Amino acid sequence: MDFSGLINGVGSMGVFSARIFLPAFLTALLLRFGADIPLLSHFGLLIHLPHSHPTWFTNNITLVVLGVLSVAEILLQKNPEARRFLAEFDIYLKAVLALLTSVGVMSSTNASFVQQTIHQASFADGLVPVLAAIGTLRLAIVRRDVFTAIYDHVEGTHLETLLSWFEEAWATFGTFLLILFPILMLILLGIATGVLLMVRKRLRTLEEQTKIPCQGCGTSIYLCAVECPTCHQHIAAPAAIGFLGQTKPYPDHDVANHPYRLIEKRRCSVCAAHLPPRRPFDPCQTCKSTAMAEPAFTQAYLDYMNRRLPVVLGISFLFSLVPILGLIVGTIYYRMELILPFSQYLPLGRRFLLRWGIRLLFFILILFQWIPLLGGLVVPVMALISFTAYRSVYRSYLLTPSTEAHPVTNPA
Repeated sequence: MDFSGLINGVGSMGVFSARIFLPAFLTALLLRFGADIPLLSHFGLLIHLPHSHPTWFTNNITLVVLGVLSVAEILLQKNPEARRFLAEFDIYLKAVLALLTSVGVMSSTNASFVQQTIHQASFADGLVPVLAAIGTLRLAIVRRDVFTAIYDHVEGTHLETLLSWFEEAWATFGTFLLILFPILMLILLGIATGVLLMVRKRLRTLEEQTKIPCQGCGTSIYLCAVECPTCHQHIAAPAAIGFLGQTKPYPDHDVANHPYRLIEKRRCSVCAAHLPPRRPFDPCQTCKSTAMAEPAFTQAYLDYMNRRLPVVLGISFLFSLVPILGLIVGTIYYRMELILPFSQYLPLGRRFLLRWGIRLLFFILILFQWIPLLGGLVVPVMALISFTAYRSVYRSYLLTPSTEAHPVTNPA
């Protein structure tokens, strides 16, 4: 196993946990042209570059594609709605790009790598890219937990933009270090990982510190809880819930809809404990309530979402009047407001079928977005179709008895 490839695979966890495409683009760029720069050619991985034609990872097409995707990602990260949308799945893309980049680095620094991989590569050689992918995935989850909470508190301020640029700077500077001074990058990665873990632990502690003692029994309860999970004393003025489900330091003025707001943010409608994804019928681990399994509550939740629909359609219409950019932003907006409250409780199989079942129709609708006025209907129509489809599947899943929705447990 090539030691430089191992170091690069381990170190790539640090940069790919921050961004998806930018580290891959910069790595391919350095491997393609770095050896021709006198001041850089004698450092790190560039020493191992053979004098041969560009590989699949460093050819012109790959560089152009990765460059375009990197610019698009940077622009999307500057938009809060787009950033939240990417946060739904970007940890998996980061793992995939880390794996591909690790393979690309090996193939670029060792001309016989591909042939060896096919015929006689050792188990350890194939383990490096897998190690990079798994490590990136785990570190990206930690990064998401930390930065999601931070963004929620600085949203709308200059700190939000500064934090986003800091991540791009880290991905850029880290990639250069990883290629030129890999040992130094490993040290920085260890320090950064430790800091992230400490911050995540601190954020969880702060969330727990938002709890207050119940006036009835003294049990610690969340400020946003509707009632105590122990003595069931009702909370008259629960705290509001933030966009990403965090407890806010002020009361929710819409108390009647507060339980549905909690469910929308995947928190228990009674005690506000965090719920696991895609398991609506499991009782809350804290208060044992099963609100999602109650048909009356499910119908009330559907009515709550129905009342939101006209406002979202109106805003989507305004977005849709703007070509291209309005389509992107409008789509992100209605998905966050209308689709995520349903999709996060649906099994992966049903979500997959829904997503691909309506994608072809959306492609046809997008073609009309260039037409003045008529284009303004594209995003609202997409929102209405998606909302209707997800609401229908959600209603069927939660209100129709089935072994899939209500698994039968063994009494023994």
